Amino acid sequence: MLMTHLQDLGLPKNSAVVFEIMLKKEEWTAREIIDKIGLHRHLVYEGLNDLERRGIVKRIVRNDVFHFRLVGAESLLSKAEEQYAAALEVSRMVRDRKPSEESLVTFFEGVEGVHAFTEFVLKQKKPLDVLGANARFRQFYPEIFDLWNEKRIHSGIPFRALIPVDVPASLLRDVPGLYFRRYDGRLFPSVAWIFGGHVAFIFWNTRRQTEIILIRHPMLAEQQRDFFNVLWKLAGTKK
Repeated sequence: MLMTHLQDLGLPKNSAVVFEIMLKKEEWTAREIIDKIGLHRHLVYEGLNDLERRGIVKRIVRNDVFHFRLVGAESLLSKAEEQYAAALEVSRMVRDRKPSEESLVTFFEGVEGVHAFTEFVLKQKKPLDVLGANARFRQFYPEIFDLWNEKRIHSGIPFRALIPVDVPASLLRDVPGLYFRRYDGRLFPSVAWIFGGHVAFIFWNTRRQTEIILIRHPMLAEQQRDFFNVLWKLAGTKK
């Protein structure tokens, strides 16, 4: 499934095959990749060269042998950004519409909206991944956050977060039951909550001006979750 979504994000098939195998450890030689996946030498180098041109892979010479490592995924963002822009456009069309349980897109805002949205997340009882976590939920709404997190833990809902490197880790390090890694926020400069078949794009402007666009779309959620997992693995390989 990851292969399919890497291609959806613009990678050719050979590049996607090489990318997927390279997630399994920090550094590879071309020979190791060839032996591991069984592709012809020419096809492996074609994939490596493509990933290198995109800035996703870096080539290093060690003992007169080329080694390759994953260093970033900025070029994979174009498709994700298109999806994000499409979500914003849809939200503009339904913003003034009264939300219902069957709505594809639901809009929340302000304190009451944050409370209603976070209760909705708990009711789904699905693992939660947060991309671009910036601690503003906790900062703006401490009375909602603390109780919500207690309920989440009690419900056994797993919680992972990718935190931009420019956000102090101390703001979230002591949150009970939170597993997080750091990533380059330029790879995804917004905030997205991914759970079950839903994706929510959140704009933590101020306590009174928070805006949340909740999209019920299983395929979009799966794509965003795969993108999160790619960044999660990349963050886990960095020294």
